[in-house]
Amino acid sequence: MTTTPSGATAVLVDRLFDIADDQGLARALEGLSPDITWTQYDIDNRPAAPQIAHGRAEAEVLLRKGMAPGMTHRVVRFMESDDDVACHVECAYPDGAKVECTYLMTVRDGLVTDVLGTMSWDG
Repeated sequence: MTTTPSGATAVLVDRLFDIADDQGLARALEGLSPDITWTQYDIDNRPAAPQIAHGRAEAEVLLRKGMAPGMTHRVVRFMESDDDVACHVECAYPDGAKVECTYLMTVRDGLVTDVLGTMSWDG
């Protein structure tokens, strides 16, 4: 087990959270397995009823949420172990409101196959 991410993992994580436009979105989607399962807990989807996306098309909807105009994303820390990746991402809206995110991902053959994401918002 290692907590030092490989170069391939660094590229994959960077692409997932550097989505300022449709080209960035396309690069992020290339890193997702066609049959990905993405489970998201957020302000609208509490633990009793998370949002679950199946496949790239449904995962794209979740990624587009992060493309709010002027929103920034910064990967603060990430690590990998075998086929798993974990990362903490700090996000901010132009008005200064912040969102803290944690993602646990399974990566197989260079593609993300499963994601569990949790988010916490400012007030």
